[in-house]
Amino acid sequence: VLHVCELVKIAASHDGTQVSVFFRDESVAKMTLDKAKPLTFTEGYRGREARMREYLEEQKKDDLQGLLREAKESGDVKFSICRDSIKYFGHKVEDLLPEFDEVQSLEAFWKEEILTAEQVLTF
Repeated sequence: VLHVCELVKIAASHDGTQVSVFFRDESVAKMTLDKAKPLTFTEGYRGREARMREYLEEQKKDDLQGLLREAKESGDVKFSICRDSIKYFGHKVEDLLPEFDEVQSLEAFWKEEILTAEQVLTF
């Protein structure tokens, strides 16, 4: 998710580029005020978590909420979060990070953003 934020920031910094991001499934687990920290890592980082945490702190890339905010401030960015994924993780909408613009279904995001997009990236 941290790397997605960086790519969004780069894409949005180009004049006129609109970026819409839809978070769903496992990424939603970290998208509340109480879950955004501490950083957790996937299996691929096993045994290297401390070094990675140190590196991200040095690069000032260890604050998920801050990175989402910076991405939004860099241009025309909209963050959406999957309604079903929120239910899966037992989150409440009012507990989500405030950087989210909307909660919607995958189908609605598909119709509103994907079908009209010039370019689509998935992670």
